[in-house]
Amino acid sequence: MRMGVPAEPMPSSMLWSEHEDRTLKAPERGLLDAIAAGELDEHLVAIADAVWARRELLHTVDSATAIASLCVGDTVMFNRRVRPRYLEHEFAVVTDLDAHWVTVRLARPVGRFRDGTLRCPPLALRKLERAATG
Repeated sequence: MRMGVPAEPMPSSMLWSEHEDRTLKAPERGLLDAIAAGELDEHLVAIADAVWARRELLHTVDSATAIASLCVGDTVMFNRRVRPRYLEHEFAVVTDLDAHWVTVRLARPVGRFRDGTLRCPPLALRKLERAATG
């Protein structure tokens, strides 16, 4: 019999925490375990392609939803997705929209954007609500 600290039980998977393990459903757990165990090695390229395509579709839907929520004249603020990062938290006004991009006029010149106008992806912006006027 060994004295000392009792051994902690090993998590059921080394891929995720015990909490995540409890929240995963059986199909997802089985798929991830099979990938980790190498059981699907001959299908990894197809799996990666399917994951990439799904992520691209979700990004496209998110972008279209973001553009649909904006109108010319809306006040927006750059979020953490913006590049260059020094634009984060800067205010701007939407001046033009197309299917993929939003053109904005910065509230003040910042960095290399001395003229104050730039095009950016819609997911780099957060629409600000207008203050209620009484």
